[in-house]
Amino acid sequence: MNFDLSEEQQMVQNAVREFARNEIAPVAREYDEQEKFPREQLKGLAELGLLGMIIPEEYGGAGFDSVSYALALEEIAKADSSVAVIVSVTNSVCCYPILSFGTEEQKQKFLVPLAKGEQLGAFCLSEPQAGSDATNQKTRAVEDGDSFILNGTKSWVTNGGEADVYLTMAVTGEKDGRKEITAFLVEGGTEGLTVSSVEHKMGQRASQT
Repeated sequence: MNFDLSEEQQMVQNAVREFARNEIAPVAREYDEQEKFPREQLKGLAELGLLGMIIPEEYGGAGFDSVSYALALEEIAKADSSVAVIVSVTNSVCCYPILSFGTEEQKQKFLVPLAKGEQLGAFCLSEPQAGSDATNQKTRAVEDGDSFILNGTKSWVTNGGEADVYLTMAVTGEKDGRKEITAFLVEGGTEGLTVSSVEHKMGQRASQT
């Protein structure tokens, strides 16, 4: 079995390595110390197609395979793990669920601008009392005509306060003694959506949580 990287995978690795060394690494310490969100670096990564790496080209993504995706994140993380976390979250737990389970309308409205890097995604699952135990969450969604009203508090949201799209989990009912949990796409700026505080972490401080 041949484990060598393909020519395309090597090209991805080299291109991301060069960008990370030149544009991310030189400011990594400054951004970490100041807890500064790397907006300019994300613009550059978007131009390289790295905010929609695993999304097909038909939806504005780069269409990378899993190995290329891992290689790209590895090179970014070498320069600054904060940036790697930001990129992995918008790719893996915002874009990919929309690709896998979203309607075509949702893909056109949310996935395309996310994959093109025009917007940034976040994932809202954990709560003060519910992290690994996701079924213990208290956020509720109640149907209101053609919409849902969500009420609750989420914690440790990577890209929180910076994201344009929040993939948010909420309890919508109960069946056979078990909570039914649904994923909602909440747009940044939605009435009632507030960011109460930002965590001052030990590391990865350029990644807003």
